[in-house]
Amino acid sequence: MWRIFVCDGNEAEKKQIIEFVRHCCDENSVEARTSGCSDWPELAELVKVEEPDIVIIAQDGVEGLDTITSACYLTGRIIWFSNLDFGIQAYRLCVAYFCKKPVTYQKIVRAVKRCLEKQTKSPGDMS
Repeated sequence: MWRIFVCDGNEAEKKQIIEFVRHCCDENSVEARTSGCSDWPELAELVKVEEPDIVIIAQDGVEGLDTITSACYLTGRIIWFSNLDFGIQAYRLCVAYFCKKPVTYQKIVRAVKRCLEKQTKSPGDMS
């Protein structure tokens, strides 16, 4: 089962992204569990409990960049949505997928599929 965390301080946007992710996984017959948080401290607490396969961060401006910089040490693949063009920073931080907001279903599908295709081992596989 895939573990996907969504980090977004905007509650309505976070709920929409979680719905997009669930719909995308259902369409592709991927079993996934999604969890949401609002900022880096909450994300860090989630990661202490369970290691994610994919982390989606959708925060604006420098707050998003700060979260990405802190989260780049996570073992899961990172998808980053921002209102600013941080493409170069995303590349330098080895972010799996970066795109400017607004977050749409099509962007979520593209990003999640890219992460699923790049995964070399099954989620939860310790070998």
